[in-house]
Amino acid sequence: MNKKLKWIAIGVAALTVMAAMAPWTYSGSAMRSELALQVRETTGLIVQTGGRTTLALLPRPRVKFAEVTIRDREGKLVIKSGTLRGDIRILPAFAGRMEVSSLSLTAPDIAIDLDGQPLSAEGVIARAIEARPDKRETGSVDTARLGSIAIHNGTAHLTRGGTIVSTLDDLEGNLDWRSLDTPAGLHATFTWENERVDVAAWLGQPAQALRGGSSPVSLRLDSPSLIINANGIVSGGPTPSYSGKFSAEAPSLRAILAKNSLNLPLPGPLGALSLSADARATLRSIQLSDLQFKLDETNYEGAVILSAHQGRPALMGTLATKDLEVGPLLSPIPTLREDDGGWNGAPLPKLDLGRADVDLRVSANRAMIGRTEVRDAGISILVTGGKAEVAVAEAKAFGGSVKARLTAEPSSAGYQVGLSSSFRRVDSPAFLAEVLRSQRFSGEAKGEFAVSGEGSSVAQVLASLRGKASVDLTNGDIAGLDLEQALRRLEKRPLSIASDIRSGRTSFRNAHLDLNVDAGVATVQDFEANGAGVDVTVSGSASVAKRLLDLTIQARQAGRDDNEPAPQLSMGLKGRWDDPNLIIDARSLISRSEAAAPLLRGPAPPRPEGDDAPVSP
Repeated sequence: MNKKLKWIAIGVAALTVMAAMAPWTYSGSAMRSELALQVRETTGLIVQTGGRTTLALLPRPRVKFAEVTIRDREGKLVIKSGTLRGDIRILPAFAGRMEVSSLSLTAPDIAIDLDGQPLSAEGVIARAIEARPDKRETGSVDTARLGSIAIHNGTAHLTRGGTIVSTLDDLEGNLDWRSLDTPAGLHATFTWENERVDVAAWLGQPAQALRGGSSPVSLRLDSPSLIINANGIVSGGPTPSYSGKFSAEAPSLRAILAKNSLNLPLPGPLGALSLSADARATLRSIQLSDLQFKLDETNYEGAVILSAHQGRPALMGTLATKDLEVGPLLSPIPTLREDDGGWNGAPLPKLDLGRADVDLRVSANRAMIGRTEVRDAGISILVTGGKAEVAVAEAKAFGGSVKARLTAEPSSAGYQVGLSSSFRRVDSPAFLAEVLRSQRFSGEAKGEFAVSGEGSSVAQVLASLRGKASVDLTNGDIAGLDLEQALRRLEKRPLSIASDIRSGRTSFRNAHLDLNVDAGVATVQDFEANGAGVDVTVSGSASVAKRLLDLTIQARQAGRDDNEPAPQLSMGLKGRWDDPNLIIDARSLISRSEAAAPLLRGPAPPRPEGDDAPVSP
């Protein structure tokens, strides 16, 4: 009996629903009108259907429309779908109303203009934005029924200024939002840039957020190239914002920036990244504070701001790290020398320095530059107006302190490059061994230099080099050149010094060098070294481009009055930097030798004969 009553009740209900639906059950135009009315009242969007319309009552009431277009009045949002299906709510159907509880779009093609506002003031969502909490109609708006929307095998084109900036393929998604005063959930998967992306989002109080209030929110994006998690509070209004926790992981930060057209001119590989921070974001910027992140195997902490204005990204930040490996940061810079020892003639990499602005400050307790350890380094990276600058404000290195500044700016010839530095109390052997791969000089050094050049390769830049340099050395020596011993032996054994001079060292109390560089040639303006046993002056020049020396060295025995004759020696230093030739003035040495001096005067004149012959007494 109970089963019979059950089936009777179902039959009566079905008949009642069919009776209520009678006005529009077999009328496609009526169903299309009902659908268009509901969508317009809910979202303010316009619905147009051009194909067949069908209705099914079992297993649940549902309707299907073919060739459907949903759009706003300005065409900022256009959805074209071959098929739209909708589930009909039972209770409204008893009253003769077709009220759709959920919609499903099959293979829709969606065009979204990112600069548009597709929700017009006609829909309940837009009215909720305008409704004030103290108004009576607010409650009815918030409780208005919405529903859910599903998308299967869709495609979405995101445009800006009439140009497609991104395409989402194989789109599968579901938006579940039953009413304005209930939470909204979104889950979608799609293919973007040949990667499958999974997005899940939840908004706790949508109505509050729409009216400029706050709502809890969570977001997760998962893809092979990027994972993002955010949990916090979102605020609506004319300038929506988010504040809360933010974390991200990526196997390649540079690849992520490139995919999003954020080709920031930053050095280094920008590889594996993991970060966590407190975030505050708007549509134009994201601020990360209390930032902890690991990039290229280096751990940092600090704060950064990434913003965009008229499509131009900008990065500002202050970071700190305990240990910094500078080598990877210099990877975009080509090596200075080729395998044969000459300067690198390969074209310099093309950097688009005008697409973004960067103002980044990094402090490191310890930094490694090749084999050199630098302590307490303050590094700044500045890119603005198409010009890049990397500067070391001050760092402890080579036993002293060093400052440096490198600039690069595109020019018609390639790049305009500048390098300047100042240093004090630097241990010259360590400095020269690392910078010039030479250990000929020792002593404590201080000085400064500023040079610049222009070209499309390292070789061209150095060939056009110009600038000045000044260096002072104290309490040092010159290895491989024993001028003191040579001068002591000059009077007694002048011919032997040619071999003796090339061993030992020449000590000095102080030395000063002034260089002027022009067109790739460094000319010695002043060089003087003074020691206990010898005073040395140098003149001449060095070709930076060809790596050749052409110097004249004058050595005078020290400790004598200026008017007192003192042994002096003149020699030349000529040839390639790596292995120059020391050329001693052989004629002056021979003239000082009692045995060899007659050779300079030549043979004695022949004795006269005949009447002119001298007569013996």
